[in-house]
Amino acid sequence: MLIFITTNLLLGFWVKSEPPENWLFLSDTIQYMGIALMLINFIAMSFNIKKIPFTLRYDLLALGSLLIWFTYWPPFFRDGSPVFYIFPLYFAFISAAFSLLFMTQRGSISKEDINIITGLPGFVLSNPLLIMMGVIVSLAFPQHFMLYPIAVTLLIIRFFLECHLNDESVT
Repeated sequence: MLIFITTNLLLGFWVKSEPPENWLFLSDTIQYMGIALMLINFIAMSFNIKKIPFTLRYDLLALGSLLIWFTYWPPFFRDGSPVFYIFPLYFAFISAAFSLLFMTQRGSISKEDINIITGLPGFVLSNPLLIMMGVIVSLAFPQHFMLYPIAVTLLIIRFFLECHLNDESVT
């Protein structure tokens, strides 16, 4: 999730230093780009298209949702609201923390534990499409401003769990 982490860090620092009227990311083009990224990656995940690696699919879906969130939500908040620089830094921190956690714990989580986690019926982390739908739906509810960060956090956890299941690099 290197693209997602980098974009969040850039957004977090950029928003803090620029006044809201200079925000380039408030354009409709950026919002449409985010919608396209999310739709392409959701379809790729739904049909399990192997041409796009799953690590890139998660990264671009998270990036698309971030672009939509950043362009759609500002009118619902006051100018200078800390939401727009705190949450990007939170997303970057949580992604980096889980990356570090799963890199250091790579050999210590047994296959039985992973089977229990992924096999629990009704457990949210067992279905990545459900989490992705949660991220997409949470964007429509700016009045519940904590819904989107929780959905993205679950997406990040699922991504690193899937990296661990597929024994791939977690960057």
